[in-house]
Amino acid sequence: RFAVASYTEGLKAKSEDKEVNTQLVTNRAAAQFHIGNYRSSLRDCETALRISATHMKAVLRGAQCCSKLKHYKECIEWCDKGLKPEKYSKGPFTGPLDTLAPALIELLKLRAESVQVEKAVERDARKRLAAEKREKQEHNTLLELIRQRGIKVQSKGSSLTLSDLEPCHPAAVQKRVRLQDGILVWPVLFLYPEIGETDFIEEFRETDRFADHLEVMFGAQVDRPPWDQQGRYSPQSVVIYFEDQDANLVCVPSDWTLTQAITNKRFALQAGTPGFIILVKDSKAQKDFLTKYSLVK
Repeated sequence: RFAVASYTEGLKAKSEDKEVNTQLVTNRAAAQFHIGNYRSSLRDCETALRISATHMKAVLRGAQCCSKLKHYKECIEWCDKGLKPEKYSKGPFTGPLDTLAPALIELLKLRAESVQVEKAVERDARKRLAAEKREKQEHNTLLELIRQRGIKVQSKGSSLTLSDLEPCHPAAVQKRVRLQDGILVWPVLFLYPEIGETDFIEEFRETDRFADHLEVMFGAQVDRPPWDQQGRYSPQSVVIYFEDQDANLVCVPSDWTLTQAITNKRFALQAGTPGFIILVKDSKAQKDFLTKYSLVK
């Protein structure tokens, strides 16, 4: 920093010698570079070239600054100022050969590195744009399919958006409905109010029957959950309901598919996750539960 201040004081003298001024600015650029002030260093390099358009040290330092700043296109341009002087200056670069040759070699190296990195950056950008476009198309297809299915969704706005399908239940976060081979795959919650438990089914295909999932969860060959060691819950012993928008219960036959349930005229999707109440048929808990709701078809 002392060097930067010293060269700044020298420039304040406003010498009429272009070569002296160029040297002072270039030296200050070098000092700025070595303390990591790459933008300030680059500005000094630009100033040096305005004073002396064929000053190789300023060109090399400017290219190095752009490389450090990861401005690869600009780095290539700065390299070309030294490698293709006829394009950028009024004449060839001058100076001792032992100074010019290493500078030119360094410019060639910086240019090759920048070209390689810039190509990689452009390639990654193309891939990212293609992925974003593909994702947007998939999202639009998903929303359109839900509309075509006639699934009612509680929406925050006038039209259905992806945010309306984002799950809020902790177990279902980041498990939004998705499309797989033209089939909607939903996160589904089974609620057991008698015992205060919840099961989260991460992938419930819309063509799956409730009976199929109940068999996996409560079939004869399946280990009992800790809260049902007595085996009261089985595919044959439970009854399934969902709650409609008017706080009524609607019974769901176990041989229904998920599509049949969520396209029912009384069903309304809330928080992106279809939820169903599971009770043991004819149990006291079921009878008590039904006293709090109206059962509708």
